[in-house]
Amino acid sequence: MARWSSDEIDESDESALPPVLQSLDDSTCREILARLNEPKSASDLREDCDLSSSTVYRKLELLRESALVREYTEVRRDGPNVTLYERDFTDISIGIDDTGEFSMTVTRPETDPEDRLATFWSAMKEES
Repeated sequence: MARWSSDEIDESDESALPPVLQSLDDSTCREILARLNEPKSASDLREDCDLSSSTVYRKLELLRESALVREYTEVRRDGPNVTLYERDFTDISIGIDDTGEFSMTVTRPETDPEDRLATFWSAMKEES
Protein backbone atom coordinates (compact mmCIF):
# COMPACT_ATOMS: atom_id res chain seq x y z
CA MET A 1 0.00 0.00 0.00
CA ALA A 2 1.32 3.43 -0.92
CA ARG A 3 1.05 6.55 1.23
CA TRP A 4 0.51 10.05 -0.17
CA SER A 5 0.42 13.36 1.61
CA SER A 6 -0.93 16.55 0.15
CA ASP A 7 -3.83 18.97 0.30
CA GLU A 8 -5.33 17.70 -2.96
CA ILE A 9 -4.02 14.15 -3.30
CA ASP A 10 -5.88 11.58 -1.24
CA GLU A 11 -3.32 9.78 0.94
CA SER A 12 -5.11 6.47 0.40
CA ASP A 13 -5.22 6.90 -3.39
CA GLU A 14 -2.54 4.62 -4.84
CA SER A 15 -3.22 6.04 -8.31
CA ALA A 16 -1.82 9.49 -7.36
CA LEU A 17 1.86 8.66 -7.87
CA PRO A 18 1.79 7.59 -11.56
CA PRO A 19 0.27 10.87 -12.90
CA VAL A 20 2.77 12.92 -10.91
CA LEU A 21 5.67 10.82 -12.20
CA GLN A 22 4.29 10.95 -15.75
CA SER A 23 4.08 14.76 -15.54
CA LEU A 24 7.60 15.08 -14.18
CA ASP A 25 8.96 12.65 -16.78
CA ASP A 26 7.60 14.82 -19.62
CA SER A 27 10.16 17.44 -20.70
CA THR A 28 7.44 19.80 -21.96
CA CYS A 29 5.61 19.61 -18.62
CA ARG A 30 8.88 20.34 -16.81
CA GLU A 31 9.49 23.34 -19.07
CA ILE A 32 6.00 24.67 -18.34
CA LEU A 33 6.53 24.16 -14.59
CA ALA A 34 9.84 26.03 -14.79
CA ARG A 35 8.12 28.97 -16.56
CA LEU A 36 5.35 29.16 -13.94
CA ASN A 37 7.41 31.11 -11.43
CA GLU A 38 4.46 33.53 -11.57
CA PRO A 39 0.87 33.08 -12.79
CA LYS A 40 0.62 32.98 -16.58
CA SER A 41 -2.04 32.47 -19.20
CA ALA A 42 -1.90 29.62 -21.71
CA SER A 43 -1.08 32.22 -24.39
CA ASP A 44 1.90 33.45 -22.37
CA LEU A 45 3.10 29.87 -21.92
CA ARG A 46 2.63 29.15 -25.63
CA GLU A 47 4.90 32.08 -26.49
CA ASP A 48 7.42 31.43 -23.70
CA CYS A 49 7.80 27.75 -24.56
CA ASP A 50 7.33 28.08 -28.34
CA LEU A 51 4.60 25.43 -28.38
CA SER A 52 1.28 25.04 -30.16
CA SER A 53 -1.87 25.99 -28.27
CA SER A 54 -3.12 22.40 -28.30
CA THR A 55 0.14 21.14 -26.77
CA VAL A 56 0.07 23.79 -24.04
CA TYR A 57 -3.54 22.99 -23.10
CA ARG A 58 -2.90 19.23 -23.17
CA LYS A 59 0.14 19.55 -20.90
CA LEU A 60 -1.63 21.99 -18.56
CA GLU A 61 -4.49 19.50 -18.22
CA LEU A 62 -2.04 16.74 -17.30
CA LEU A 63 -0.35 19.01 -14.75
CA ARG A 64 -3.71 20.10 -13.32
CA GLU A 65 -4.94 16.50 -13.02
CA SER A 66 -1.66 15.67 -11.25
CA ALA A 67 -2.35 18.57 -8.83
CA LEU A 68 0.94 20.23 -9.78
CA VAL A 69 -0.68 23.29 -11.37
CA ARG A 70 -3.75 25.19 -10.31
CA GLU A 71 -6.02 27.12 -12.63
CA TYR A 72 -8.11 30.16 -11.78
CA THR A 73 -9.92 32.97 -13.53
CA GLU A 74 -8.73 36.53 -13.11
CA VAL A 75 -11.70 38.88 -13.37
CA ARG A 76 -10.82 42.08 -15.20
CA ARG A 77 -12.93 45.22 -15.15
CA ASP A 78 -11.40 46.68 -18.29
CA GLY A 79 -11.56 43.65 -20.58
CA PRO A 80 -12.28 39.96 -20.86
CA ASN A 81 -11.50 37.66 -17.95
CA VAL A 82 -8.41 35.49 -18.32
CA THR A 83 -7.60 32.01 -17.07
CA LEU A 84 -4.25 31.87 -15.30
CA TYR A 85 -2.12 28.92 -14.28
CA GLU A 86 0.40 28.67 -11.48
CA ARG A 87 2.63 26.03 -9.99
CA ASP A 88 0.90 24.50 -6.97
CA PHE A 89 3.78 22.87 -5.12
CA THR A 90 7.05 23.87 -3.56
CA ASP A 91 8.48 20.40 -3.03
CA ILE A 92 7.76 16.81 -4.01
CA SER A 93 9.38 13.96 -2.12
CA ILE A 94 9.12 10.35 -3.23
CA GLY A 95 10.51 7.58 -1.09
CA ILE A 96 10.55 3.83 -0.84
CA ASP A 97 10.82 1.80 2.35
CA ASP A 98 12.39 -1.63 3.02
CA THR A 99 9.18 -3.43 2.01
CA GLY A 100 9.08 -1.74 -1.41
CA GLU A 101 6.23 0.58 -0.47
CA PHE A 102 6.38 3.99 -2.13
CA SER A 103 5.40 7.19 -0.38
CA MET A 104 4.92 10.66 -1.79
CA THR A 105 4.68 14.02 -0.07
CA VAL A 106 3.70 17.16 -1.95
CA THR A 107 4.33 20.44 -0.14
CA ARG A 108 2.00 23.26 -1.17
CA PRO A 109 2.67 26.99 -0.97
CA GLU A 110 0.83 28.95 1.70
CA THR A 111 -2.44 30.40 0.40
CA ASP A 112 -4.22 33.47 1.59
CA PRO A 113 -8.02 33.87 1.72
CA GLU A 114 -8.07 35.65 -1.65
CA ASP A 115 -6.32 32.69 -3.30
CA ARG A 116 -8.75 30.23 -1.71
CA LEU A 117 -11.68 32.32 -2.99
CA ALA A 118 -10.22 32.33 -6.52
CA THR A 119 -9.82 28.55 -6.34
CA PHE A 120 -13.41 28.21 -5.14
CA TRP A 121 -14.78 30.28 -8.05
CA SER A 122 -12.68 28.33 -10.56
CA ALA A 123 -14.11 25.08 -9.20
CA MET A 124 -17.64 26.49 -9.44
CA LYS A 125 -16.96 27.47 -13.06
CA GLU A 126 -15.85 23.90 -13.86
CA GLU A 127 -19.03 22.43 -12.39
CA SER A 128 -21.36 24.69 -14.37
